Amino acid sequence: MTTANQETPIKKTFYKALRFMLIADIVQSMQEMMLDFFISRHLGSNGLAAFGIAYPLIMFIMALMAWVVTGVQAICARDIGDNDNVNAHMHLCTGLTWGVIIMLVFTLLCWAFHYPLITALGATDEYAYLRNASTDALLVGSLTGPFLCTLVILLTNLFFNEKRKFMVVLGLSTIFVQFIITAIISGIYPTMAGVWGGYVISLAVSDAIILVTLRICYKNKTSMFYHIRPMFRFDGVSASLKIGLPELLCWGYYILSATLRNGIILRISNEDALAAVTLSDGAEFGELLQTAAFYAVLVTIGMAVGSKDREKYRIYVSSVAKSILKIALIGGITMMLIAWPILNLFIEEGESQAVFDIALKILIIYGFNFIFYLLNNMFSSLYETIGLIKYAHLNYILEVVLYSMLMLVLGYNIGIDAFWFAQPLAEILVLFFNLGLAWKSCGHFPRSFTDLSFDKALSES
Repeated sequence: MTTANQETPIKKTFYKALRFMLIADIVQSMQEMMLDFFISRHLGSNGLAAFGIAYPLIMFIMALMAWVVTGVQAICARDIGDNDNVNAHMHLCTGLTWGVIIMLVFTLLCWAFHYPLITALGATDEYAYLRNASTDALLVGSLTGPFLCTLVILLTNLFFNEKRKFMVVLGLSTIFVQFIITAIISGIYPTMAGVWGGYVISLAVSDAIILVTLRICYKNKTSMFYHIRPMFRFDGVSASLKIGLPELLCWGYYILSATLRNGIILRISNEDALAAVTLSDGAEFGELLQTAAFYAVLVTIGMAVGSKDREKYRIYVSSVAKSILKIALIGGITMMLIAWPILNLFIEEGESQAVFDIALKILIIYGFNFIFYLLNNMFSSLYETIGLIKYAHLNYILEVVLYSMLMLVLGYNIGIDAFWFAQPLAEILVLFFNLGLAWKSCGHFPRSFTDLSFDKALSES
C-alpha cells in the first residue's frame, strides 16, 4: 500500500474530528462576536475599551468552564464506552451541579472584590471614566458562568455521545435565540449592563429550551439524557476535575498573556488601542481552528498510540502534521484577506476610524501569526496525547514569557506597533524550540517529531 493510500483513512478521521469540534467552537465564537457587535453599536470605542479592561476576568469564566466541561465529557465518554448509561447519567448530572457551584463561587468573588479587581486591571487615573462600564461588564458578565457552563456541558455531551446533527441544530438554534434576546434587551437598555444582561437572560432561555427538548426527545430511562436534574454527589468529580486541569492551565496561560498585554497597552498608549484589541479578539477566528485542531490531534494521534504500533504511529503523526501545515497556511492567508470585510460588520464607515485602522493591522498580523501558532499548538497536543504533560506546559509557559518580554522590550522602545509584532516573533521562537526538542529526542530531522517519545508513551500506558 502506498503512503498516500495509508494516509487517506487517517486524514478522514482527522478532518471528521476537526469538523465536529469546529462546529462547537463556531457556536462559542459567535457568542463573543455577538457581544462585541452590540457593545460596539451601542457604546462605541469607549465601550469596547471598558470591556477590554474586564476582558481577562470575563475570560476566566471560559477557563473555569473549559476545566469542568472537559472533565465531565471525558468521564461520561468512558462510561458510554463501557456501555454504562447509568453512571454516564449520574456523572453528567453531578458534573452539571458542580459546574454551577464552581461558577457561582467565581461570581460571588467578582461581586465581593470588583473594585480592587477592576482597579488592578487598569480602570484608574486617566481611565477612571471607564470604571463604571468595566464594572458592569464584570458584575453582570460573571452571571453568565452557571448558565453558560450548563449549556456547554449539555451540548458537548450530546455532540460526543449522541446524534451530532441534532446537537448542531440545537446549538445553532440557541445562538439565534441569544442574538434576538440580546438585541431586544440591549436595544431597550443601550448600556453595558443592558448588553450583558440581555446575554444572561438569553443563556437562561437557551438552557430551558435544551432541557425541555431533552425531556421531550429522550423517553428511554437508560439514556444518559433522560430526566436531567441536579445531583450533588462526589462520584467522579475529583477524576473529572483532574482530567480537565490541563485545559484550565492552558486557558490560564492565555489569560495571563491577555492581562499583561492590556495592562501595558493602557500604560503606553490609549483607549483606542485597547478597544481595537478587544474588537480584534472578537473578530478573529483563529481560536476556532486552534481549538478544533487541538482536539482533532488528540483524537487522531491517541488512536495511533493506543495501537502500540510504531509504524502506524509514525504514519499517523506524519499525516496529521501535513494536514495541520495545510490548514495553517490556508487559514492564515484567509484571515489576512477577510480582515477588512469582517471589521466592517462591527464598525460603520467613518466611525471610530482610529480603532478600525489599528484593529485591521492587528487582524492582518494575527493571520500571519496563526501559521506558527497552529504548528506550535500541534506540538502541544502531541505532547499531551503521549503523556509528556511537562513539555506541553513548558510550551505554554515559553509562549507567555517570550511574548511578555518582547512586548516590554519592543513596546517601550518602538511603540504600540511592537505589541502586534511581538506575538508572531514569540511563536517563531517557540517553534524553533519544539523542532530543537524533537531533534534532540530522536536525533534526526524532519521526521524527528514522528517518533517523539513513542517508547516512553507505551511504557507509561
